[in-house]
Amino acid sequence: MASDINESPTPFGAVAEWSGRTLFVTATGEVELVNSPQLESVLNQALADKPDVLVLDLMDVTFLSSAGLAVLVRAHRDAEAVGTRFRVVAANAATLRPIQLMGLDQEFDVYADREDALSGAPGL
Repeated sequence: MASDINESPTPFGAVAEWSGRTLFVTATGEVELVNSPQLESVLNQALADKPDVLVLDLMDVTFLSSAGLAVLVRAHRDAEAVGTRFRVVAANAATLRPIQLMGLDQEFDVYADREDALSGAPGL
């Protein structure tokens, strides 16, 4: 069976929703080289909306590649540039481990759940 070249080889999705002046972006599936530009596009649009806080929820992400980590680094940098606080929700091994291995949990705030990220409670 032939595959469609335009078909994403790995499942991925991202949706944005507001809660007051906080914008949550929830990603699902695998964030890797082929679809990391989609996540970056959603995050760029979210920052263009100028939320006070941008929370990237990775709890339903099953794989986070180096390309995905690079998107997080750029989003953090871009958020700082426009005065938006950037927070990441990542408590599963597929997302938290790569973030910690690269030391990114020292660069931006990482939380175990959305509630802590929303309240700004101390991270992991």
